Amino acid sequence: MQRKPIGEILKEKGLITEDYLKFALLEQKATGERLGEVLVRVGIVTDLEIAQALAEQAGLPFLDLSTLTPEIKALESIPFNFAKNNLVLPIALENRTLSVAIADPFNQHLMSAVQRIAGKNISFYVSGTQSLAKAIEKFYYFKEHSIEDELNGLLERLKMNPNMDFDVEELLNNLLILGIQKRATDLHLIPTQRSLQVFYRVDGILDPAIVFPYPVFRRLINVLKIRSQLDIAETRRPQDGRMSFTFLESKYDLRVATAPTSFGETVVIRYLPTGAQVQNLEYLGFDPEEIKLIDEIISQPYGMFLITGPTGSGKSTTLFAALRRINLLEKNVLTAEDPIEYLLPLARQTQVNDEIGYTFARAIRAFLRLDPDVILVGEVRDEETATMAVRAALTGHLFLSTLHTNDAISSLFRLKDMGIKPDLISSALKGVIAQRLVRKICPYCKEPYHPPSQLLEYYELPKDREYFRGKGCFQCGGKGYLGRTVVCEIFFVDEELSKLIGEDPPLSVIYDLAKKKGMKFLKEDAKDKVLAGITTLEEIKRVIG
Repeated sequence: MQRKPIGEILKEKGLITEDYLKFALLEQKATGERLGEVLVRVGIVTDLEIAQALAEQAGLPFLDLSTLTPEIKALESIPFNFAKNNLVLPIALENRTLSVAIADPFNQHLMSAVQRIAGKNISFYVSGTQSLAKAIEKFYYFKEHSIEDELNGLLERLKMNPNMDFDVEELLNNLLILGIQKRATDLHLIPTQRSLQVFYRVDGILDPAIVFPYPVFRRLINVLKIRSQLDIAETRRPQDGRMSFTFLESKYDLRVATAPTSFGETVVIRYLPTGAQVQNLEYLGFDPEEIKLIDEIISQPYGMFLITGPTGSGKSTTLFAALRRINLLEKNVLTAEDPIEYLLPLARQTQVNDEIGYTFARAIRAFLRLDPDVILVGEVRDEETATMAVRAALTGHLFLSTLHTNDAISSLFRLKDMGIKPDLISSALKGVIAQRLVRKICPYCKEPYHPPSQLLEYYELPKDREYFRGKGCFQCGGKGYLGRTVVCEIFFVDEELSKLIGEDPPLSVIYDLAKKKGMKFLKEDAKDKVLAGITTLEEIKRVIG
């Protein structure tokens, strides 16, 4: 049977248009690459989406490697060099059947070689080329180098002599590498009266990792400050700095923040994604109705579209996923970011620099002279930026940005607080998303359970139906959760709501009208994800309250 072209599959999934396909074919003629490689390089689709299309072509299951950890016994079935050279990653071994992720599901010679080398029955899965290459390097490295064992070995030596000499640079590197292994977004160094506590934030939760004797603290802080260009002598006031770190040829940008406490400076190191691919809204957890609303907002030729939520709630990720739904071939898209986290080659991306006066507000002012159709700015954080944002939205441009508020409708109050008049807000604002990230139930240990009756009553959910949780397993580290998904509310500003906003009524009046028009609030979206078996009531209580 003849294979359906990959371009056709991507079109059917709504991931590319005929215009994008023609553009990619032009690039292909010039570079000689495969069509899929071109589509990924220019940012039209992601590595993950190509892999999903290939899996559909081959009739094999797709496997997302972003939260998965291969078993050591599986990795031992296939040598590293073969795995690296052929993009083959063994995942799990059960009853003499080895699960293997591959990039090319049509290479029968390779699939036969895998079976011959492993000497087992093989279940093949399809994963993205780039994610496979990184995963192979990473997991085979951790197979040979146990970072936790190295840190515990150092701890045992320090317990006998807390003031002994050791390689502080190596300790810092190992702590950063352990964060990569754990999929952490932040590393916390917390001094106490007698110890230095190390925590990692994984899937939104702080997780204690290791505790060192207190003398380690000052030596580690000094090295960290030097690498992030902070003042070693200053311990009385907070400081902010940046540093970079390379692991297995991948570069990580790190933001370092310090603050004085009773026992010394506490430090938080945030891992900033660099060069990451922009995923689609469905992958992030938005349902079809929500995506339809977002499309309606961003399909308008001008106006302001904002995404709100606390730090770490995935606002920028959603912002770029929404931007992908705009035809970037027809539009001049300009961005100002701090830093550039996601690469979108069909947009013109710039990085702000406060030290030389290139602020978000100045970027918008400059963009207005560059014939823009769409302007994306990392955050509206002050009056000047808000004023320039509204000016851009009211002069024929689509303006996208983020804002810090608790919910979508509160963004009206925040804009007023930054000096924007209600009549200008009503004319400029087209829509707001408020979002949070909740942990997903681990699919590898998912089981039915009965939630506490008081939670069911509070969230007005039926008691006579099946609910799920994660029991705790190897993949999720015993947590019962693996990965995160979005819960959101979308405030779509239609003509009636726009008129009401201009009259500057109490926010409660706007809430009532939005609810009457069918707006689904955060709590309702979270409940839907519980009923769908995606997350738990305990998790939405933790995140939303």
